[in-house]
This record gives sequence, structure tokens and C-alpha cells, in this order.
Amino acid sequence: MEDFLKEFNRVRCNPIYFIEKYYNVRNESKLELTEEQKQKLFDKYKMIPLFDDFESINKYNDRIDELKKQGYKDWEIH
Repeated sequence: MEDFLKEFNRVRCNPIYFIEKYYNVRNESKLELTEEQKQKLFDKYKMIPLFDDFESINKYNDRIDELKKQGYKDWEIH
């Protein structure tokens, strides 16, 4: 059940992940998006996780910043 919930949360919170892992697999007319289109779609529909305290928020933001410095795109970060 834990694996299902982790995958479901990724699909629910990341539209690009959904398109690449599910929509394009099941549909003949695949969506081919540019990096700019992916970013716009991600920005419009992304969901931010809920946190219990400020320390968790800071850890999350630090992790996101570090991964972006490494070259990851927003939608590639899980």
C-alpha cells in the first residue's frame, strides 16, 4: 500500500509525471511538450506538500534548491 500511495501522490501532484508515465502510455495521440510547455503546465497544476513544522519546510526547500543547482527540472524532482 505504501508504494501505491507514493506513486499516486506523484501522479496527483506532478502533471508532467502523469503525462509521461501514464497518459502517453495509454493513448495513441501522445503529448510531446517542449521544456517551456512542461514548465508552464507544471507551474499551473503542481501541488505543494503539507508540512507539520517549519523545520520540514526548510528541509524541503533546501532539497529542492540543491536539486535545481544539479540541473534537475521542477517536474523531475520527486
